Amino acid sequence: MAILGPEGIHAISRVAPIHLEVRTAYVEAPVARQLGLHDGQVVQAVAAMRNDQLKLVLNEHSFNVPLFPYIKEGDVVSLRAQLLPTGKWALQLLHTGAFAGAETTQGPIPTRLNTLLFQPGGFANLLTLLRPGVMESLVPPVQDAGELRKRINAQRLSMGSLQAQSLKRLVLGHAKSSEATLADGAPVADNTKVLLRLLMAERSRIEEDGSDTQDSLHHALDELEAAQVQTAQNQHKGDLNFGLVIPFKDADPVALEFEQKGNKPGHPKNPLVVNMHTQSRVLGEVWLKTSISNHSQVDLTMWALDKDVADLAKFNASELTYELENAGLVMGSFQVYNAPRPDAKADQPPPDHGALVDTQA
Repeated sequence: MAILGPEGIHAISRVAPIHLEVRTAYVEAPVARQLGLHDGQVVQAVAAMRNDQLKLVLNEHSFNVPLFPYIKEGDVVSLRAQLLPTGKWALQLLHTGAFAGAETTQGPIPTRLNTLLFQPGGFANLLTLLRPGVMESLVPPVQDAGELRKRINAQRLSMGSLQAQSLKRLVLGHAKSSEATLADGAPVADNTKVLLRLLMAERSRIEEDGSDTQDSLHHALDELEAAQVQTAQNQHKGDLNFGLVIPFKDADPVALEFEQKGNKPGHPKNPLVVNMHTQSRVLGEVWLKTSISNHSQVDLTMWALDKDVADLAKFNASELTYELENAGLVMGSFQVYNAPRPDAKADQPPPDHGALVDTQA
């Protein structure tokens, strides 16, 4: 190999720069409104040719293709909408399979199921709809309006006289989807999902399908069905992850989530974790994490935005310990924070334009 001097450097061919293809398409706010996007929503787009260029097409709007050239014409991709602090919207590509690769014999995942698998967790819309009187007020003036309101109200528990058996029936009623119940040939009892669909159907009959209220109902249904689909997916992996929202007649609703990692031979059993969250108009926003291990030890952590609520919880810690002991349980620890609960997974904001990104294969 010849060693070139300074005068021979110009003869060396220039190495082509490496371009990092982004996975995000950006949308202006007016276009986002036309598309009806909401923060965290998962949408489907199709790769199609527009003016001799490959674009992602979503409801007649076209965008640049992220991760080019791994996406080919005809691919259906999932994108998660995110509202940026600047007011713009980002459509983040979710990789749902091999793009522009060899054809496989396995058929594509149905669009609706695919969307639900990537739906962000949480029940933001459902918590608002299940406040006392809200869903009942959305029943349109149809012939059976009174009957539908009664059915909605019948599903609500009473916080002032909450019974363990009533709570157990409600939780078990959400443990099996309506579709699975129908597949077994059994009648489907009223639950939040059934009532949401009935309410949406009644509103559609009087041509209110395009309203903001109908969008909110759709989003709440997405949250509920996504939780059911993701529960089934986690169960297939051997983990428990089950969430629901408990509506009350005399209090704001409470989101309830059960979590337990699958046990492995030779390892200690994983605790059962019960998470609760409420955006109470009386107590403020409150989170409670209950960890139950060895069938009897209970560790509690509480976060409350209202200082008076946090102080009251600390003051009543001894009474709570006494109640647990009467139920055959042992209080391991009880921590109270006058702060919001830290997110388990912090969101990573997109890097600034021109930022240096360190990548490793």
